[in-house]
Amino acid sequence: MSMPQIICNGSIGLGMEQNWESYKKWIAEATRNNRRNYYRGQSDSKWNLKTTFHRNAEFKGISLAHYFGTIMNDVNYQVAAFEAPINFQNNAEYSTFLGKLQHHGFPTPLLDWTLSGYVAAYFAFKSAPIQPKSTDKVSVFIFDIEGWSQVFGSTTNFLGADQFVSDFVPYATGNQRMIRQMGVTTSTNVSDIESFILQKGRDVGRDFLWRYDMPASERTVVMRELNSMGINDMTLFPDFDGLCQHLKERHFTSQQHIMPPPPPPVVPKA
Repeated sequence: MSMPQIICNGSIGLGMEQNWESYKKWIAEATRNNRRNYYRGQSDSKWNLKTTFHRNAEFKGISLAHYFGTIMNDVNYQVAAFEAPINFQNNAEYSTFLGKLQHHGFPTPLLDWTLSGYVAAYFAFKSAPIQPKSTDKVSVFIFDIEGWSQVFGSTTNFLGADQFVSDFVPYATGNQRMIRQMGVTTSTNVSDIESFILQKGRDVGRDFLWRYDMPASERTVVMRELNSMGINDMTLFPDFDGLCQHLKERHFTSQQHIMPPPPPPVVPKA
């Protein structure tokens, strides 16, 4: 069975050919072995693992101290126009607030994952190019969160001196998207998450992170299969926007020509 490739020093290690069919076999094996991995799909294999906070803040020189000390106060004030303001002294309430902001597009130092390898594949292929080049690939990252937490713990201290990547478990209060997507998150004060995890793994002689690359050209087949499993925009985004995106995918986007399967071989008569 094709295993996901271990990321070595930022490059891809040895591995068998990786595609949608081999990925499904690996996911089935992981399920049978009852592995609790975190999965994250990305539509470009060249993208690194980076939170939306770090993607946005680095261009403007915004620190985590400014983010939590100033920006979040303004966000809390503005969001109060829609719901009661949160109590920053209540960690559970604050965590839930961050999780909700993350799922609605506001930059946070959280990274979205899912417990489902198929939901991760949806996010990988959803934004893949409709007419990809032969070299275009999507990626699914697989993170051994249980092993990582056992070795390094799950302490979150955004303003501390120590770098960390930690399991982060906010309540899904008022966040239907998180439930539908089997969403989970990690928190971090590290910009280059991938390199950090790899280095920590080398320090203890253990692998925690893998990546499965698949051809972007498989988008049509994958999205149709996932839809037949009940994984689509409408089910993962339970609102009017999700419905419209699902209908767009159904009637417009996923219209690439799919070659029919080859006919069965003709067996010569004896």
